[in-house]
Amino acid sequence: MIVDEHVHLGGLFQDTDYFIKCLDESNIDFVLATPYMFEDKNIPRTLKAKRIPPWLAGTRLAMELVARIMRSKKFRKRYIDYPPNDYVAEMAKKYPERIYGVYWVNPNLEEISKIERYLTHENFVAIKFHQVLYPCELNDKSFKFFDLANEYKVPVFIHVDSLQEVRTIMKYMEKKSDLNVIMAHLNYFEEVAEEISDFPNMYFDISPLYAHKDDKLINAVNKVGSDRLLFGSDAPCPGFQKYAVNRIRRLNIPEEDKNKILGDNIIRLISKRTTIRN
Repeated sequence: MIVDEHVHLGGLFQDTDYFIKCLDESNIDFVLATPYMFEDKNIPRTLKAKRIPPWLAGTRLAMELVARIMRSKKFRKRYIDYPPNDYVAEMAKKYPERIYGVYWVNPNLEEISKIERYLTHENFVAIKFHQVLYPCELNDKSFKFFDLANEYKVPVFIHVDSLQEVRTIMKYMEKKSDLNVIMAHLNYFEEVAEEISDFPNMYFDISPLYAHKDDKLINAVNKVGSDRLLFGSDAPCPGFQKYAVNRIRRLNIPEEDKNKILGDNIIRLISKRTTIRN
């Protein structure tokens, strides 16, 4: 079973036929989905393109440009204060066997009670933080959202912005030994690889695959372990789901490790919260 645990339901994927076609062509059974952070009129053209070649999207220049734009004050005005999780809930209800929701929280504005209403529904299986788009101090206030995730037995998916944030999370996980945390994009895995054995519930999302060379992925398997790596595409911005699946299929690692990364690991995580259909 193949699970894409990092998908955005916006932009190109608002075309439902195109979304399902991408899943079917990639042999992806289901996705864990968050909303987009833009209103449709504000989505950059590059995030709507279907034919950007992976080699171009993965160049250092392209990656640095995207990072710079995301942090710019002018571009921040395009972000929605409250990511439209209602739309994800609607889509998960419409396609219950293909979509599970991930609640994208803006911790500076939202209340615990609002998120809890989503987590009472079986199709929401994680909470997402983004420390670049919606940065917050990782302190007692924001860790209340982590506690909520722990209470409902769902992982926290977080895009960190510094190694210090990783250290802060690890320190908190020492107090919450059953809290599951997914670090987006393999961020800082090399810096904490020597300590990872002390944090069995810390996982790493490997999206987007065009940004990581094979050597880096194999290094992650060797240093972190295939049990800690989760397949994601970050589609459709751009996600290249078929390309991403094939990258893992062709990787020079044991088939058992490939199966863990492509689906077994994330299924094990979210099965604490929900029953996987079929």
